[in-house]
Order: sequence, then C-alpha cells, then structure tokens
Amino acid sequence: MKRKKKSRRERYEEYDDEAYINEVLYKEGYRPPERKKKKRRGVFLGLLTFILGIVIIVFAFLLLFHIQKIEVKGNKYCTENDVIGWLREDKYAVNSVYVWWKYNKADVKQLPVVESSKISFRAPWAIRVTVKEKEISGYIDYNNQYLYFDKDGTAVLSTVEKIDSAAYIEGMEVDASKVKLGKVLPVSDKNVFKRIVEISQLLVKYELSPDRITCSGSDLNLYFGNVEVLLGKTNYEVRLAQVPPILQKLTEQYPDKQGTLHLENYDATDKAVRFVPKEAQEGAESEGQDDGQAAEGQQDITGGEESQDNGQNVTEPQDTENQDSVPETDNPEEPLGTEPAPE
Repeated sequence: MKRKKKSRRERYEEYDDEAYINEVLYKEGYRPPERKKKKRRGVFLGLLTFILGIVIIVFAFLLLFHIQKIEVKGNKYCTENDVIGWLREDKYAVNSVYVWWKYNKADVKQLPVVESSKISFRAPWAIRVTVKEKEISGYIDYNNQYLYFDKDGTAVLSTVEKIDSAAYIEGMEVDASKVKLGKVLPVSDKNVFKRIVEISQLLVKYELSPDRITCSGSDLNLYFGNVEVLLGKTNYEVRLAQVPPILQKLTEQYPDKQGTLHLENYDATDKAVRFVPKEAQEGAESEGQDDGQAAEGQQDITGGEESQDNGQNVTEPQDTENQDSVPETDNPEEPLGTEPAPE
C-alpha cells in the first residue's frame, strides 16, 4: 500500500521547537497574520468612538441649555429690556449654565440703578433674573429729562418719567457735560451736595418723602405739600427728627394751611418750633413796606406777635432771637407742638 505524502505544514508540526518551525516557515515564504496592524486599528476606532461621544454630549449640552427665555423680577426703575440687554453684552451669554456661573459667582459690573442681581433656573433653557435696585434719594432736571441719584449722590437713572418716591432738587448747579451714569454727580458746590446726600439719608431714616428740596445759597429747604421747612446749613439729624410729629399736628389742626416751619436755628436745647402761616408772612411784608421796616416787621410777627387778620396766633418764645414757637389752635389752651419730638 502506497503511503500518503504529508503536506509541508504537517511535516513541520512534528517539530516541538516553535522557533525552529517559524524559521523554516519564514524561509519557505510563509508569513503569519499581521496582528499588530489589527490592534492599532482597534485602538483608533475606540478613540474615534470616544471623541464622537464627547462631541454628541457637548452638542446636546449646548442645545439643551441654550437660553430661549429670560424672566426679570424685582425691577421697578429699570425695564426688562435694560436687564436683558445688560446680559447680552457678553457674547457668550447664550448658555444658561455659563450665565448662572458668571453672574452668581464672578464679580460683574451691575447696571447703574441695580445694587445686586441673582440668576436662577426656571428650566434648562429658561432663566430668571432677580434684581435688587438702589434706593433713589432725589432727582434733578437734566437735558429735558429727569436725572435720578442714590443716597451716595451717584447718577443711576435718566428718564422722562417721574418717580413718585423721589424728591425733586431745585437750585443745585450740575455740570451737564460731565454727567455719567454710575458716577457721582459733578456739582459746582460739593459741600452743598454733601448736605443733600446727608439729608437724603436722613429722609430714609425718618421715612419722610418731601415733594422737593431746594438749595438757597448754602441753606436747604424741604417742601411737604403746602408746608415749607427751613433746615439751614447744619444739625440736620436733630432738626429732621422734629418734622414728622410737627407735620402730623399741622395736618390734624390746620389742614391745607400754607406756611413756613422754621428749623434753621433749632437745636436740641430748644423747646418750641416756630411755624409762620403764609397769611402772616404776607401781612408782615405789606406792613413793612408801609413802615419802611419790612425786615423788622417780619421778625416781630414770627417772633411772637398775634396776627388778628388771619385768626392765627403765634406764641412768643422765651428767647426772641433764637427760641422758636409753634402756632396755637383757636383755643389758646391747646398749643400746637410746643415741645420738640424726642430724639
């Protein structure tokens, strides 16, 4: 029986030495499969898959958190468009996560009228901006508009609309060419401005809202309806403390009565405050013109003479030069505010 011839591979498999077999195979022209190239190809595909996954996640993140709605809360003086425009100044402020981080964690420049702001999520694509605005102390006329300033004298808002809670300031000279929102008002007399700022802070403290404040030289005057309050140059803390109770008594006993409340010389040692009705002032002026002594006539009436023409009595103070008094009612036994309010 003829023996079957073995193949070349079968003959080589009889050897136990793998190295010898590989060497013989190599000489015979046999090449093993290239495993390294396959391994590299697998690594490349895995890396490509990872990168594509990252790209998909980033794209989904940008698409999901792309701002589509902005809600503004807490604004009274600035408009919703002002707040949205402030956010849009940053070209990257299209992502809600970025906006939340920047405007809550970083130190950002607020709008002039805004003291602070907070960003919160309503949805991944919707945010809420809650602003806390500054307290406005007063306003002046500026370029056919109203320029409002806060308690520090910083210009915070320029608008044609009036804000009822702010006091109108008359007689303060401001260099209009140097006015900038967010900056302290450039006034010609900075001492007067400091006094206005002080009064504005005290008005907040004593919860007073005058219709306007006027600058008469170095003196400051307040107007509450028909009542003019003369404050003078100094000692505003003590003088303004007397205003609320006196205004209340004037409203109760003399509603709609026009006149002047003299606090320009008042100090803590005084026990009375002088209120001069408008009729008494006009009578003093006419009498002074007739006698050629207008100044003395006014001082005598406001110092304590009785005005029979208008039915208003003015009590005489203990010191005719410095001590003030307040008007009495029709019943002489019920004087009005003869003692100042406790400090």
